[in-house]
Amino acid sequence: MKIEYQIFHKAEFDKKLRVLLAKMLEEQGKIQGNFNSKIDRCKLLCVATIDNNQIAIGAIKQKTSSDFDSQKAGLSDLCNDFEWELGYLYTQKDYEGHGLATNIVRLLINSYGNDNLMASTEITDNPAMVKILKKNGFRLFGKPWKSSIHNCYLGLFLKFR
Repeated sequence: MKIEYQIFHKAEFDKKLRVLLAKMLEEQGKIQGNFNSKIDRCKLLCVATIDNNQIAIGAIKQKTSSDFDSQKAGLSDLCNDFEWELGYLYTQKDYEGHGLATNIVRLLINSYGNDNLMASTEITDNPAMVKILKKNGFRLFGKPWKSSIHNCYLGLFLKFR
């Protein structure tokens, strides 16, 4: 089993990547809205494949400004310090626990460069993602907030350069 990773920049996004991201986000079941347009928010997209099957994704996308609001993390004074967000991370269930998300996060951060970066994730229902973020220099800031989509709490993780 050979795992391959590929980083795509915005100029390389084509119909196949648009369909792939939409399919994976729908499988994940944690994002709302028009899945086909989510790629338009992305600067970078990383895809992991095994034997030509795409099994995991992640992206650097435009930040979710509302995560900084007083109804969420309560850090509106930091909102302007961040432009991009690590997000849309998903690994198909049969491949979870093999380090794919860890590698995708590392590759995206390396390709992204030396600017501030944010991420938000479930802090109780997804402890593996919290560990990945912390291992890559993110820290939890502000207050956790209740998800409007799922029965969990989210946290805002920030990485300052």
